[in-house]
This record gives sequence, structure tokens and C-alpha cells, in this order.
Amino acid sequence: MADAQAAPQPDSATAPVRAVAASVVCLTASILPGFLTGALGSSIKEEFGLSDRGLGLAVALTFLLSGLATIHAGELADRVGFRRSLVVSMGVAMAGYLWVALLARSLATLTVGLVVAGAGLTLVGPAAKVLVADHVRAERHGIAFGVHMAGIPLAPLLAGLTVPVLGWTVPVAGWTAGWRWMFVGGATMAAVGLLMVPSERAQAVEAPLATAPAAGRFAHVRMPPLFVFGVAAVLASSAVTGTASFFVVASTSAGVTEDVAGLVLSAATAGVILARIALGLVADRIHDSVVATVVALLFMSAAGYLLMAGGAAWMYVLGGQAALLFGWSWPALMVVALVRMNPHAPGLATAFIMSGLNLGAVVGPAVFGLVSDAASPSAALVVSALGTLVAAALNVLGRLIQTRSLSPA
Repeated sequence: MADAQAAPQPDSATAPVRAVAASVVCLTASILPGFLTGALGSSIKEEFGLSDRGLGLAVALTFLLSGLATIHAGELADRVGFRRSLVVSMGVAMAGYLWVALLARSLATLTVGLVVAGAGLTLVGPAAKVLVADHVRAERHGIAFGVHMAGIPLAPLLAGLTVPVLGWTVPVAGWTAGWRWMFVGGATMAAVGLLMVPSERAQAVEAPLATAPAAGRFAHVRMPPLFVFGVAAVLASSAVTGTASFFVVASTSAGVTEDVAGLVLSAATAGVILARIALGLVADRIHDSVVATVVALLFMSAAGYLLMAGGAAWMYVLGGQAALLFGWSWPALMVVALVRMNPHAPGLATAFIMSGLNLGAVVGPAVFGLVSDAASPSAALVVSALGTLVAAALNVLGRLIQTRSLSPA
């Protein structure tokens, strides 16, 4: 079985840079449709006569498919290679973007386009990580995956920038809905990502799945710890996405204006990009303590939720920065940890984290809204804190299971 030391090294000094750049563009392009729909929601709702519930359903379905199918997509990416996986995923993403831009005329047709785009996200997450693992030296995986995972918070930032751009769009051939041009832009990004994908290297390690029978295609990895890490990702992601989704709406209950809350949310999102890169550098200097660092970040995030629930304006702002910054910065570290634990199957191993993140993006806003309506926004924040603490405990458990499975009998 291949290990981290047996992995092939990049063919040139430019290969790692190109690989990481391609992975960022592909990942951002694949995750952008849902955020783009949310940012342009007012224009879309006005044209189609949609309610908030209808728009929210369409966005949720974008992430639902990828959350349910990413594990199988990870196994597929390991088996067929990153290039074919990314070419297919970017092609599917382009089709989804163009469907929305050209054919969406109702909630049903909008949802079809977003679900197609979500199908592209299903495969690109694990495939892009196989690309990075294949082209970047193991000792530089921390910074490489940190930059790669920065593509996720980059998506909502880009989506937010499209709102002022709407005023610059001009009608062409009777096409007056400026928001549709933003989806054409998304299709263009997906096309650029497709063109950036490098070729498979001839000396790449043969995937152990290539000749494995279908019934045993997961037999080459230790599944129990991966399932535990995946459940932890669902809980942590649900807490932070639910809180972020209602951050501006719930701010008024703490005496914070929506304008201030919006600035705090934007600052936290920008901070996450820098934090993921910085933590990647840290991961290159630590090896056995990566999961412990994730646990520490989750504890700090939980403290942020509890501070937000205190009710005072300064608590909401300060706690919000901590909750969102620490609650969104840990996934890159977990990706590094899982690639190190499973160097022979990076796609499948990291798919558990990506699946958990995507499912959390579906479950989190719904749970936060239900608890907030039934009790209060503060109660929902306490639930977010509890879920994050359970996620921290599960990460400790997953690491213990992984360690024991490596011990000689």
C-alpha cells in the first residue's frame, strides 16, 4: 500500500502552483451558484414572484445533492483520476449556470438549474483535493490545502460583489434581467477552471480502487473514524452556517443595526480566508497535533456563540467574530489531517468532511430558524454552541479510533 513517502513528487516547480490555482478556481466556481442565488435573491424573487421559502428551498437543494453523494464521488475521484473528474464536474457546473441564465422562468426551472450545478459540486470537492495531493509535496500540504479551502469563503465574497455590479448591466436582445449575467459570469469561471486543470502525471501512484471489486471498494480505508469525523463536520457546519444565515436578521434582538451586522459578517468571512491560509502554514509545522488544533478552534467558536447569546450589542459583535472566524477556519486543517491519515485515498477520505460541510449547510439554517421561532435567537445560539462542543468531542473520538486502529493487535 502506498504511503505519504511513496507518493510521487511534482514534475516541476510550477506544477504545485498551477495545481493549487486550478483547485481554487474549480472549487469556487462549483460552490458559487448557491451563494450567487442568495445574493441576487431580491431580483430573482421579484422576477419570478417567489417567497423567501421558495428561494431558500432552491438554494438548499443545491447543497443537498452534494452532501448526500460526495462520499461516492470521492471514491470515484480516487479511481478515475482528478482530471476526468474535474473536467466532468466543471462541464456539469457550466450547464447548471447556463440553464439558470437562459432557461430559468419559474421556481421549478430555477431549481433544476441549481440542482445541476450542485451535481458539479458533488464531484469537484474530492477531485480537487486529489489534484492538490498529487501535485504538491507532502511537507507542503498544509499551505496548499489552506489556500485551496480558502476558495469556499471566497465564493460568498464574490457573490456579494455581484450586487453593485447589477446596476452596470445593459439589456441585450431584450434580456433585461441583469442578475442572469452574473450566472453567465459563473459559467465563464467554470470554463476557466476547466482549462486550468493539469494533466495526470504518468508516474502517479496507481489507485488501489482501480481493480477492486465493487463490493469492496471502501475496504482500503478505515471507515469508522471517517464516519465519526463526518458527523462532527455536519454538527460544526450546521452551527456556523445557521448562525451566519441569520446573523444579520438576529442582530436586532441584541441591539445591533443590520448595517453593522453586515459589516461584521463581511469582516469575519474575509478573516476566514486569511485564517485558513495561516492555519495551513501551521499545519506544515505540526503533524500529530492537527486534530487537536481543530478541537481548540471548535471550543473557541462555541465560546463565541455563547457570548453572542448574552444579549448585549458588544457581546453579539465580539462573539460573532469569534464564532464565525473559528467556526469556519477549521475545515482546511481536517482536510490536511485526513490526507495524512489516508495518503492512498485522499478523495474518499476528504469526501467525508466535504459531505458533512454540505449537509450542515442544508440542516443548519433550518434548525436555527426553527429554534429561533420557537424560543429566541439566543436559544438558537446556545444550540449552535452545544452542537459545536459535541463536534469537538467527536473529533477527539475519531482521532482515538484512528490511533487504535493503527496499533498492533
